[in-house]
Amino acid sequence: MGEFQCYKFKSIDRPLNESERREVDGLSSRGQVTSHSATFIYHYSDFRHNPETVLEKYFDAMLYFSNWGMKRLMFRLPAELINAKEVARYCHGDEYGSRSIELKRRSGCYLLDIEFSDEEGGGWMEEEDYELDDLAPLRDNILNGDYRALYLAWAHFSQLSEEEGPSESDVPPVPPNLRHLTAALKAFIDFFEIDEDLVAAAQSASPASRASEVDYEKLLLLLPEKERSEWLSRLLRGEPRLELLLKKRLEKLSPRQAGPAQPELSPAELRKLSVEKEQERKAREKAEAQASHVKRMKELAGQEADLWKGVVYNIERKTGTSYDLATESLKDLKALAAFQGKEAAFQAKMEELRQQYARRGALIKRWEEAGL
Repeated sequence: MGEFQCYKFKSIDRPLNESERREVDGLSSRGQVTSHSATFIYHYSDFRHNPETVLEKYFDAMLYFSNWGMKRLMFRLPAELINAKEVARYCHGDEYGSRSIELKRRSGCYLLDIEFSDEEGGGWMEEEDYELDDLAPLRDNILNGDYRALYLAWAHFSQLSEEEGPSESDVPPVPPNLRHLTAALKAFIDFFEIDEDLVAAAQSASPASRASEVDYEKLLLLLPEKERSEWLSRLLRGEPRLELLLKKRLEKLSPRQAGPAQPELSPAELRKLSVEKEQERKAREKAEAQASHVKRMKELAGQEADLWKGVVYNIERKTGTSYDLATESLKDLKALAAFQGKEAAFQAKMEELRQQYARRGALIKRWEEAGL
C-alpha cells in the first residue's frame, strides 16, 4: 500500500476572487480548486507549502488526513469574533506534539489547530472518507461560544497522554448541551476517533442548557440611530460575519445572565467516569442481547417442527447450498434445545441423522465444523 495524504481547504466567509483562485491553483499540479474550496491529494510526494500560511491567506478551514494516522483540523478565526482567553482554556499539548490543540495568533486572526497522530496508522484511505463540509459548522459554533468540540478533543487527548495531567486550575469547564450531538459533532468524534464511553462521560457532566437567550431586536433599539445606520451600510456592502459582530455589540448593552454552573473534571475524574459508562454500556448491551435471544428462541419454538422437516428436505437435495441450509437450521435447533433444556433430545436426533447420512462426507464435515 502506497502513501496517501489529503489536504482539503474551504472558504466560508467569502469566495475566492479570480486572482486568489489562480494563485491557489498554482500551488500544486495536484489541486482541484473552486471559488470556495481546494483539495490536494498526494501518493508519493507532499504539499510544498505551509498549510497554515495557505489557510491564513485564502481560506477559513482546513482538513488533513493520511494513511499513516495523522489527522488535522484547522480553522481561521477572525480576532474580533472570538474570546481567545476562553478558547485557550481548551488547548492541550504533549511532549511529542502528536496530540495537540493550539490557538496561534496571526495578523487579524487566530488559527485554531487540532492535530492527532494515531501510532497504529490510518490504514487504507480515500478522498471521500472525510469531508470538510461535515466539520465546517464547528467553526461557527466556536465563534458563537459553543466549545463542545474543543472539550471533546481536550478530553480525548488528555486520556491518551502519558504525561501528568493538568492542574485543577488548567482544567477547562464542561460545556453545556453535550447530550445533544449535532451532525458536525458526530463527524468530529468519528474523525478524531473519540471513545464513545468518554463521550458519554462528558455528556453526563454537561449542563442541560446555557444562559438565557438575548432579545437582540429589543437591544437593537438601544443603539444610537447613527450607529444603526452604520450597521445597515456595512450589511449592504456585504461585510462577512456581520451578524455575529452585531450580536457581540448588542450583548455589551445587556450582558447575558450567567448560565448553569459548568463542572470541571480532571483527566483522572473523566477516566473514572468513562469506566463507569463503559460498564453501564456493556450491561445494557448484554441485557439487550439477552432480550433479543429470548425473542428469537420463542420464534424458533413456533417453527421447530418445520425446521426439522426442512433439515431432511435440504439434505435430500444433495447440493452444497442445501447442505449449508440444513446445517444452519440445525444450529438454530441446537440453540433452541439449549434454551429449553432439551439438549439430550436434540443430540439423540443428531445421532440418528449422523447414522442415516454417514456416507455424506461433505455434509458430516459441515456438521463437525459447526460443532454439531
